[in-house]
Amino acid sequence: MKAPSDFLLIERINQCPKLASLRSINKTLEALLDSEDSFMAQIAEVIRLDPSLTTRVLDLVNSIFFGTKDEQRISGVEEASIFLGLNRIRELLAATPVIEEIFRLGKSSESFPWVDFWKHSIGTAILTRELLSLADEKFEQEEDYVSGLLHNLGILILAITFPDHFREVYKTPADTPRNLLEIEGSMVGWDHAKIGAYYLWNHHISEEVVDAVHWHNDPAQAAVNPKLASAIQVSDNLIKQLGVLGMEKTARPAKDSHLQLEGWKILFGEKKDSSLEEETQKEDQQETLKPTVEQKLSETLDRLRQTLNGII
Repeated sequence: MKAPSDFLLIERINQCPKLASLRSINKTLEALLDSEDSFMAQIAEVIRLDPSLTTRVLDLVNSIFFGTKDEQRISGVEEASIFLGLNRIRELLAATPVIEEIFRLGKSSESFPWVDFWKHSIGTAILTRELLSLADEKFEQEEDYVSGLLHNLGILILAITFPDHFREVYKTPADTPRNLLEIEGSMVGWDHAKIGAYYLWNHHISEEVVDAVHWHNDPAQAAVNPKLASAIQVSDNLIKQLGVLGMEKTARPAKDSHLQLEGWKILFGEKKDSSLEEETQKEDQQETLKPTVEQKLSETLDRLRQTLNGII
C-alpha cells in the first residue's frame, strides 16, 4: 500500500473536528478541590451536576473497594467521594471531558479498540504527573496530565483519516516502540507521534503539549521541555509492564526496563561533576533518591491496577 503524500496527510488531518474540551475542566469543582476549606458535601454536590463524572465516580469506587458484591455497592456520590479521596477525583475530573470529546470524534471508527486505548492513555497520564512530581517539575495548567493523556492521539487520528493504512500498520508485528514508528513512517509517511502533534498544533494547543507528544518516543529531541517528553516515555513503558499495551502490539517490556530508557536518565540521571569528591557525594545522593522514587512508583502502580479497571 502506497504511503499518502504530505499534502494529503495534512489535508485529511485538517478535516478532523476540533476537540473543544481539551482544556475544559469544571472550574467550580477544580476550585473546590484546591481549597483548604472544601467539604466533601460541597464537592459531591458539584459532581452530581455532571452525569458522566457521577457515573465514573460511582463505578470507580465500587470497582476498587467492593468488586462485584452488589449488596455492598455504593450509590451515593458523597460517600463515594470520601472513599476515593481528592487525588482520584482530580484524575477523573481531568480525564472525563477529554474522553467524551474523543469518543465523539472517533464515532466513525466503530472498530477502534477504545478500552485498550483509554486504559493505556489514562494510566500514562497519571504516571506522567507522578514522575514529574518526583523530579520536582510542576505544571500549573495541566500540561503534564494532558500530554500523557494525548500522547497516542495520533493513532486515533490515523484510524479516522486513513483507515486502510491504519489496519495495515497495526496488523504488522512490531518488536519495540521504535520499530512501530518505523513501520508507520514507511506505510503512512508520518508516525503517530508526528500526526498527533500536528493535529494538536493545528488546534492551537500549547507548544509544551505539542512538543511533548511529538517527541515522547525520543525525549532528548524535545526543544521545549525534555523532562515532560521523558516522563511520557517512561510512563508508557511502565504501563505496558502492567500489561496495558494499548494499541501497540509490541512485546510487554521487561521488568525494570524503564531504568534503561533515555527518558529515565533525563529525569533522574546523575549529573557529571569534575571533582571526584563531588561525584561520590552525588552517587550517595542517587542511592538515597532511587529507593524513594521506586517506592512511590510502586505504590502508584498498585493503585493504577485498580483505578484503570474502574475508570473505563
